[in-house]
Amino acid sequence: MSHLTQLKTFVEVYRSGNITRAAANLQMSQPAVSSHIQIMETVIGKELFVRKARGVEPTSVAHDLALQVSSHIDILEQKIASIRSRAATVFGTLNLAGPAEYLSFVAGPQLANLLQAEQVNLVLHTGNKNNTYTLLENQTAELAITASVPDAGRYEWQVLDKESLLLVMNRVQGRELKGQPISAELLNQYKAVAYDEQLPLIRQYFHAVFDATCRSPVAAICPDIRAIASIVRSGIGYTVLPDYLCKGAIKAGELIQLGEPGPQNNVYLVWKKGALRHPRIAFAKDVIMAFANINYLTGTD
Repeated sequence: MSHLTQLKTFVEVYRSGNITRAAANLQMSQPAVSSHIQIMETVIGKELFVRKARGVEPTSVAHDLALQVSSHIDILEQKIASIRSRAATVFGTLNLAGPAEYLSFVAGPQLANLLQAEQVNLVLHTGNKNNTYTLLENQTAELAITASVPDAGRYEWQVLDKESLLLVMNRVQGRELKGQPISAELLNQYKAVAYDEQLPLIRQYFHAVFDATCRSPVAAICPDIRAIASIVRSGIGYTVLPDYLCKGAIKAGELIQLGEPGPQNNVYLVWKKGALRHPRIAFAKDVIMAFANINYLTGTD
């Protein structure tokens, strides 16, 4: 049987030298304090205090017991106070910025793990790289998820996940090319669907795999990678997508993967320097990172 409560009362009486004063310090009634002392005396089998007119006097057994337990009781009290303080400051709203596609297709377990801790309410902000860093910079968001390498002078980060870039084509044209050697010259004969005029993922894939420039006619520009996947899936040209966004459609035959897998990008969890001094941000970072590498570990199956 645990007697931590009675031991805490004993230590307070020992230090106060007075049951009435100890009761006030512990916010207990005087009879309750006396009862705790009687319990400890019964457990030990020896008298702990001699009652005097103006308080109590510890016995030699009480001196020995206090020497053995008082420091441990103090440590436990400090730990409880620390946790209580941390819980009070951790609780609140956390703003997290990131790409809608990663938040939609991958981050569910990471965010659910954070919410299940029941310490943090979550507000999500979606947008492109520039928007994400703007939200961090003006402190609208405390944490951000991004596939772009953070500026080491302004931010701190940890690698949250990895994504592979896959070349995919609509199923009609893709089946015609399936099994053929894929080259930049061949792809330049087909229309591309891209994120913006700079063809960011397509350009990266062409450079890494073909050491060439994409010169395909651009059928559509759309700053939402999920919509790009939908356009190609509906029969228009080709594109390059993160594996998590297209592996289901590839498996279902709605998209045809061509060529070899492209470069692998890190996905970062990012925060402004010094932000982890706030317990809520540090807590959220630790909980999210506990579910790191969800996409990387599931592969492209």
